[in-house]
Amino acid sequence: MLEQIGNFSDAETELFNNSLHTISLAKNEILVAEGEVSKSVYFIVHGSFYQFFMNHEREEKVITDLHVENEWMFNVDSLVSQAPSKKALISFEPSEVLELTLEHLHKLIAVSEKFLQFNKLFSLSDSKTVFYDRNLNPAEKYNYILKTRPQLLQVFPLAIIASYLKIRPETLSRVRANVII
Repeated sequence: MLEQIGNFSDAETELFNNSLHTISLAKNEILVAEGEVSKSVYFIVHGSFYQFFMNHEREEKVITDLHVENEWMFNVDSLVSQAPSKKALISFEPSEVLELTLEHLHKLIAVSEKFLQFNKLFSLSDSKTVFYDRNLNPAEKYNYILKTRPQLLQVFPLAIIASYLKIRPETLSRVRANVII
């Protein structure tokens, strides 16, 4: 998991591993609740998660991000600003994550500046959603997911995928019917 961030010595890796805390969650268990200040980043050992906020006017969940095994996840807005979260982060299935708190991350950075490479996580998290939310039509959004994160289509139902892509489920069905594999 550290290799996704950068190159670390054996001693730095051991220090990092000693800073992690394992959390096991049942299906639909809240990891970060709406209104809670996010204080950690998580690495998914197994399982999957989704982030959402409630659209109270439409009485529906709006999926903002999907996460699967071997990925880092966190609530970027709350973590960076240390403000109450406007989104919830919930397990989609029984899952296990490794938690790295901001406090532990700051201690790691104090020992080795190499841990500043974790900033890559914070800058990459928002760019992918902004990219296909603003620039792609429904077919292009689906094809982007198909090419870059096909595992999402194996884990999550189409209603969740549609919400994540900011399209209606009917539109996603039409798009999928026209995809040539």
